[in-house]
Amino acid sequence: MANIYKISLVYTLVFALNMGIGFSQTIPYEKPNWGAYTQDSEDVFLLAHIFTWPEDGKLVLDRAIKPREARLLSNPDKKVKIKLIEGKLTAFLPEIAPDSQVSVLRIQLIPTEDWANLGRYSQENAELKAPSKNENRVVFIGNSITDNWTRDHAVFFEENPNYVNRGISGQTSAQMLLRFRPDVIELQPKVVVISAGTNDIAGNRGSISLERIAANIFSMAELAKANNIKVILASVLPATSYSWSPSIEPADKIIELNTLLKAYAKKNKIIYLDYYTPMVNSEKGLKKEFGRDTVHPNVDGYLIMEPMVKAAISKALK
Repeated sequence: MANIYKISLVYTLVFALNMGIGFSQTIPYEKPNWGAYTQDSEDVFLLAHIFTWPEDGKLVLDRAIKPREARLLSNPDKKVKIKLIEGKLTAFLPEIAPDSQVSVLRIQLIPTEDWANLGRYSQENAELKAPSKNENRVVFIGNSITDNWTRDHAVFFEENPNYVNRGISGQTSAQMLLRFRPDVIELQPKVVVISAGTNDIAGNRGSISLERIAANIFSMAELAKANNIKVILASVLPATSYSWSPSIEPADKIIELNTLLKAYAKKNKIIYLDYYTPMVNSEKGLKKEFGRDTVHPNVDGYLIMEPMVKAAISKALK
């Protein structure tokens, strides 16, 4: 059995090298009586190492496995059918085992990624009480510039307990749009401050046009208005480069996106919050004294932004 297991691991290593993936040591499935499982570290593939071939070709898998498709490594061009039979997740293998001493069934798993990170604030949202009758709750939804605000200058939110931070680092406008209901609407704020767009320009989730970025932001504004929430559209902060996406030149794209946001705000009679103008330098980037890098504000940057957003909130509440 030890020799057979070593042969099986050779299959795994060869497959891993060909696919460029690594394997997790922790397997969340019960060890089967016919062999063993190994799983890649990205939870994309599960390998079933078959030491004992089923006589009828029906291999019973752990019911918790969520397969998209399966193939034997000895015959990768042909899919293996998997079906639920009388409560048992069953893979239909050939009745006769391949010539190899150990066969490996490669199972592609259904992705389980929380793409919009809906889980980030789910517990906090559940614990947050409904606003009192006279409470002017304000939700800030955004990316790392919003997310880091609590970390880098927490006193702003401590002094304004009706302000709720729902920023998530790295997020694009599409991800924010997807979580807008649980992280904004269901919290019943009177005002929402929407800060989005720079990660879209950086290509964090792939290429996207400026018009589509703006449309995602407009959709958030329209969802808010439909739920009687006042909207503040914040400009994208200036930036000349992204350390995580060095091939992108964002400066002019940011100006163009801000132009779209400002025009929409004017047309729809909502507040446009211009962080850009007081924070931009002569090269269309973030002033050095206000940034901890080319994108993110430092404490002094937040000290510029805070009275501006408070003034916008006061205007929205009138």
